[in-house]
Amino acid sequence: MKRIICMLLALALTLGCIGASAETVKHERVYIVTNAAGEIQSLTDSIRLENADGLQEIADRTLLTGIENVGGSETFAQEGEALTWQAQGNDITYQGTSDKAPAALPVVTLTLDGEAVTAQELAGRAGHASLEVSYQAEAQSPILAVTLLALPEEGVKDLTLENAMLFNEAGRRVLVGWGVPGADAALGLPASFKAEFTADHADLNWMLTLVTAGPVDKVLREADARIGIDPREMLNEITAALTAAMAGQPLPEEGKLGNASKQINTLIAGVNTLNSSADTLASGVQQVSDGAAALNTALAELNGGAAELSTGAQTLAAGVASANDGAAQLNTGLTALTASNDTLNQGAQAILAALLSTAHDQLTAAGLTVPELTAENCAAVLDGLLAQMTPEALQAQAAAQVEEAVRAQVTANEAQIRAAVEEAAQAKVLEAVLNAAQVPMTAEQYAAAAAAGQIPAEQKAAVEAAVQAQMSGEEVSRQIEQAVSQQIEELVRQNVAEHMNDAAVTEKLAQADQARESITALKAQLEQVNAFVQGLAQYTAGVSQAAQGAGTLQQGMTQLNDGAATLSTGAVTLADGMAQAAAGAVTLADGASAAANGASRLHNEGTGALAGTLQVAERLIAAKLLPIVNGRLTAAVSAYESVRAQAGDSYDLRAEGMDGVTAYIIRTDLKR
Repeated sequence: MKRIICMLLALALTLGCIGASAETVKHERVYIVTNAAGEIQSLTDSIRLENADGLQEIADRTLLTGIENVGGSETFAQEGEALTWQAQGNDITYQGTSDKAPAALPVVTLTLDGEAVTAQELAGRAGHASLEVSYQAEAQSPILAVTLLALPEEGVKDLTLENAMLFNEAGRRVLVGWGVPGADAALGLPASFKAEFTADHADLNWMLTLVTAGPVDKVLREADARIGIDPREMLNEITAALTAAMAGQPLPEEGKLGNASKQINTLIAGVNTLNSSADTLASGVQQVSDGAAALNTALAELNGGAAELSTGAQTLAAGVASANDGAAQLNTGLTALTASNDTLNQGAQAILAALLSTAHDQLTAAGLTVPELTAENCAAVLDGLLAQMTPEALQAQAAAQVEEAVRAQVTANEAQIRAAVEEAAQAKVLEAVLNAAQVPMTAEQYAAAAAAGQIPAEQKAAVEAAVQAQMSGEEVSRQIEQAVSQQIEELVRQNVAEHMNDAAVTEKLAQADQARESITALKAQLEQVNAFVQGLAQYTAGVSQAAQGAGTLQQGMTQLNDGAATLSTGAVTLADGMAQAAAGAVTLADGASAAANGASRLHNEGTGALAGTLQVAERLIAAKLLPIVNGRLTAAVSAYESVRAQAGDSYDLRAEGMDGVTAYIIRTDLKR
């Protein structure tokens, strides 16, 4: 049990340690004795000033009274809160006390069959018991609290635990519970733990609690270093972009999202230009169709004369000219849109490359060895990592590491194991010699008789010679070596099985499982971005094809325009070939009508639908993402900022610029 307690305390204190760039680091260990209600019986603050730079004089601040140097003979001078140590290059260790409230204190609530009882009353009764330990936080600062409660050998069974675990060591049971008092409620972290059990005169005496903000502060320091950006600034940029998309407005082109927003704005503007050009084309072709119909009517009404025919030809020429202008605008718009293709594709590729680089950096920072990630190999690389991080593989890796460490420790004690085995073997050989000599004694009896001088010297020498001869024999030596090997392997097996249940191993396995889930999510995100890049490439290829078609259409419309002008000029002479012209006019009218229908469909079903689809898609995406950003994401950023601002509080005062870590070690006497 002592080993479990020491191990858990060492783990918590190690997590509470921090690296610091300050000249002096203030390490606090606040030792407190309380009763079950959380009332302080005694408090001692033990402080070590780590003098990393070997300063001759250390400036400190304190609120403690009764200050005593317990680590050396260095002296100090105090003026109010200011404390000056004559360190002479040494670390300083001193103690003091204070009536300041600690960051958190455990409060124990005991009930038996629903009735509140004390630990003394519980020891004399039986029934269904409930023990709840809550951590009474003095301030809204996130801290980690771990409590160890040694359970009696008898009187506690049928345990049900919440935010706690049970450890067994050499037949003794230790209950370990935890909480994170002072944390933001949005994080959903527990502030207490609870145990329910069947009690039969259960004797609960005391428990030990460690409270520290060090792990929280360390995690936040690491997060700040890894993120490298202001989460609030990025959140504001995302909100502004989504709000603009919801309103159908251009996306803001400033900040870290500026390049992506600029490319999206260019895409939408190009599609709108394409749609406008298609509308102009439809109008122009419709005018051609109307002119052709008028020409057909004029030719059919031969009695209308050459003047009406000339008027119709002029109308046709005007319509074709307008259609030609529309075709030119369409060609210009599609050409402009095509010019943005490379920018769009390069932007999308840049986004994908940035995500792959970021993913590679995060995996490398997590201690994983991976090649540079590309669109082609990222799925295979991440699948390979996931295959290495299955629960079975992680369990096997942990077992191998534990066995290696345990085997080294056991092998270091091989001399002691061998001595014990040789002693046991010699006793067996001695008894065999005595039995052969028909001496009715055990090895212990013979040793006692020899020590008392009851064995004749000649007989004693003969026995010892026989024992030594057998001990030097090949068979006994082989048996000794075999027994030593068996002892070593058994000790290794027992210690590996024991350490695999340690909290440190369990926690590392849990962290590895969380890393596997993160890699799975990362893979899905990269696959989505890669799909977007491929889709954009297909879209830009389609735009290029449309631009080529528009160029061909413009060339045809130019030829048609030239023909209409020639038709208008020769309208006077057309009367002589009126019959032939009438037949040609019917064909022209049908073709112009078909062209008008085609241009109208290009606008209504083609470019118009494309522009509308992009706008609707942009708004739909914004409508889905904006509530998430304004809700959960904003709450998460606010919680992070709140925790970051409050983490790392100390009990005693610190000099300006001095770093440090504080841990509270609290003994709760349950029967006080």
